Amino acid sequence: MLNFEKYSHAPSLIVTASGYILIGIVFVSIYRKKTDSPKIWKAFVATIIGSFAFHFTINLAGKDISIPIFPIGVALLSLFLGMRGNLARWQQFRRFAWFGFLANLIFFAFLLLAIPLDGIMYPKDVPSTYMMNVKKATLIATHPNAKELTLNQAKLEKMLDTMTQKRLDSESWYYRILEADGHKEKFPYVLAGTVPAKGGGLKVIIFIEEDGKGVLITPNKGRQVYFRLKESIFNGGVADNG
Repeated sequence: MLNFEKYSHAPSLIVTASGYILIGIVFVSIYRKKTDSPKIWKAFVATIIGSFAFHFTINLAGKDISIPIFPIGVALLSLFLGMRGNLARWQQFRRFAWFGFLANLIFFAFLLLAIPLDGIMYPKDVPSTYMMNVKKATLIATHPNAKELTLNQAKLEKMLDTMTQKRLDSESWYYRILEADGHKEKFPYVLAGTVPAKGGGLKVIIFIEEDGKGVLITPNKGRQVYFRLKESIFNGGVADNG
C-alpha cells in the first residue's frame, strides 16, 4: 500500500491521508461493533496480514495504480488457523482480515480521485503550473545554428500569465527534422532554471521557439503543451536562425 513517490505529489498525499483516516474510522467501528473482538493489537495485526494481496497494475493518466485482485493474506490466515483446528478463532479474526483486503480497495478508489484532483490543483493549460518561478531562468542554445541570444527575464515574468495555449503541428515539425542537414530548427533553445508549481511532482523540459514567442513544454508525465506569447522574450528581439 505504501508508495513513497506519491508523497512528493500533493493530490496523492491528500487522498492517501484521507484513505488512512477513513480506514482508521471503519476499523474502530468494526472493533467496537462486536463484543467478541480479540485484543485490539491482534485485530490490527490481522488487518495488516489481510492487506497482503496480489495486485494488477494499470496506468491511468500517467499514474501507475495497483488493483488488488487476490487476498493472499486472508488465505494465509485462514489456512494457518484452519490447520490448527481453531475455527472459532478464525471467526474472530476473519472480519479484520477481510477488512485488510478491503483497505486495498479503499486506497485504490481514493487514488482514482487523485487524478481529477491533480487536474484541479495543477491545470495543464496554465503556464504557471510548469513555470511557477522564473526568477532564475536562463536561455541555453541547443542547436549549432542558434544565435547566442539572451533571455529577457523581466519580460518573461511579466507575460507569464498572458501566454495562450495553441495547437502545435508536431507532424510537420517531425518531418522537418528528418530533412537534409542544415534544416532550420524550430526550437533551438532550452529554458533552464525555472521552477514548476510545488507539490505537482512535475519535472519539465522547456523549449523556446526560434522567434522567441513560442514555448513548448515537455513534462515527465502527461502530454506536451505549446504556448504562444505576443512578444519575443529574447533581448534584442526575434532570433533569425539560419
